[in-house]
Amino acid sequence: MSSGGLFQRIIARATLNRYREVFDKAGYAIMLIDNASNRFIKVNRAAADLFGYTAEELQRMTPLDLSTAADELESYEGKTGEPLIRPARRKDGRIIIIKVQTSYLERFKVSLISDVTEEYRIRRALELNEERLKEAQRIGRFGWWEYRPETNMYLGSEEISRIFTDEATRRSFTYQENISFVHPEDRSYLISSIEDAIEKKKEAFSITYRIITQQGKVKAITVNSNIRYDENGRLLYRYGTCQDITDTQRIMDDLIAARRQAEESDRLKTTFLANFSHEIRTPLNAMLGFLNILTSMDTTESEKEEMVKLIEVNSQRLLRLINDMIDMARIESNNMEIKYTNVEINGFVNSMVSSFAHELEASGKKQLVLTPVIDKSKTSVYQYIDELRLSQLFSNLVSNAIKFTDEGEIRYGYKVSRSENRYIITYFVTDTGVGIRPERLDDIFLPFVQYWNEDVPKVQGAGLGLAICKRLTELMKGRIWVESLPGKGSSFLFTFSTPVMVE
Repeated sequence: MSSGGLFQRIIARATLNRYREVFDKAGYAIMLIDNASNRFIKVNRAAADLFGYTAEELQRMTPLDLSTAADELESYEGKTGEPLIRPARRKDGRIIIIKVQTSYLERFKVSLISDVTEEYRIRRALELNEERLKEAQRIGRFGWWEYRPETNMYLGSEEISRIFTDEATRRSFTYQENISFVHPEDRSYLISSIEDAIEKKKEAFSITYRIITQQGKVKAITVNSNIRYDENGRLLYRYGTCQDITDTQRIMDDLIAARRQAEESDRLKTTFLANFSHEIRTPLNAMLGFLNILTSMDTTESEKEEMVKLIEVNSQRLLRLINDMIDMARIESNNMEIKYTNVEINGFVNSMVSSFAHELEASGKKQLVLTPVIDKSKTSVYQYIDELRLSQLFSNLVSNAIKFTDEGEIRYGYKVSRSENRYIITYFVTDTGVGIRPERLDDIFLPFVQYWNEDVPKVQGAGLGLAICKRLTELMKGRIWVESLPGKGSSFLFTFSTPVMVE
């Protein structure tokens, strides 16, 4: 053997020993795998330490013996490229996360393996926290945003896009686009608030305003803004959060409205109790006074007859007041019973003539005329309705008309019309009295409300008649409304959706 060949063998052996030393002392696991048998040919000390086996044990094993999901491992066999992150099982049963980078040769493949369990745990924790943050933003309907003056752009989270555009697709807006979303009535408020905060070098401020999305939805939002300046006081950037408070604002508005309604109801009831006590005492005092006169020894027969009539008038007045109170209480407690029957309307209207004439006579208004109105072209007109409640409606409305009409005419009755192959009856009570101002038309049907002004003297009553009329029409599947002009009179009209038959 030549000296040159011997020298080459010595160099090769030294080189091999150095490679073996590097292989065995490497800080990361190296595993050689036979392509034919898929067994580990050679593993270094780091590989043995990583998996908890001895090198001899590993050389009797395959990668499948270390896998927790054999099917997943097999699906990556023969692939090259980016490192594979996967779970593996140590000898002691503990699951670790490893990163495997494999190079494929003709007879074997070389895998470089590192333990990334802690790195993977931290990354997964961060991903989970990010997912939870997104979910919290979605549930709470708030997101983060940032504005940079040098780009004139707002950048925001996914929820910001959902708030402004109803979809999570657009996360950046120009300053002008952001202003365009603002409700026209709130734009000057938003712009002035931002400019005021920057001018006064505020570090934080909060504003609530409305926006209109691309789909036309009106939303209420609260924006919390933080501002950063440089050492010269120049604006660097603004950032903060934005929350959709539409539902919360709606609830608050409802609560405020309910509170105002409760306060108004309390005020009206207080006023009513004062009026009610007066309305009860007035007829009672009159009746007691007339009884004293009636029993006086000096009273003539004609005077006694007059006293009896006055006692009757006041007793009827007191009875009506008490009946109104009972009816209102029954309606409010949902105990008002409606009994439907087929009522012949022509006969019904004619049956009220005598009672209304008596009421008009008792009022002493001799310049006032009551006129019933029926459709004489129809032999019979029927409606499926509660006759007693219909009579109560007319009685309240006609009595009300008599109170506020000194002369002229009060017409009451009905008219028939046809719409969509069905008949409709519109009942009415029309007077030539003082009329109602336009601003009072909306609250005229509220309970405990009485209408009068400096041109209209206060009349007797507790303010329940029209409120009862409205509740009764609603109970009978109908509606009631008023048409009026001050000084020209009023027309109260009501109709029902129940069947009508005409002969």
